[in-house]
Amino acid sequence: FSSMVPSDRCTPFRGGAARGIGLVPRSEGTMEENRVPICFDEESRVRVLDPEKFKHTEELAEQCTGFVSKIQDFSGTVHVLVDVLGAQADKIEREKLRAIGQRNMVESEVENRESKKRALQSQINEKMAELERFNKQYNSLVNLEAEQLALIEKLSNHEA
Repeated sequence: FSSMVPSDRCTPFRGGAARGIGLVPRSEGTMEENRVPICFDEESRVRVLDPEKFKHTEELAEQCTGFVSKIQDFSGTVHVLVDVLGAQADKIEREKLRAIGQRNMVESEVENRESKKRALQSQINEKMAELERFNKQYNSLVNLEAEQLALIEKLSNHEA
């Protein structure tokens, strides 16, 4: 009953159309338990809640409105953040693909250099084999010349 104690602006309803201010009985339960305070506010409007509860309800409604406004602001901020992060993710993906392309180019350059190195080494080996063959041929020709000079010398010494 303490929550139903009439305030200075509310008085219990005792019946009769002329008064119309006070506690109105509900249809369920006992009469004392189900009394509802009826009050007039500053603008002479009829209120079912007592003024303190009505003021608390208005404050709560204002807080809810403020909370909804903050949630909407937060939602807008989140959308902007998601857009920014999406743009950054796209940029990162492009850079990642560029880095992969460059890595592939470096790997292919290493393979190209190895291939060129093998080709040059093969040419060196061929030239070395050709040089060896020419050296043998030269030595053979030098020996042949020496033999022919010796033969010519021997033949010139015999005739003389």
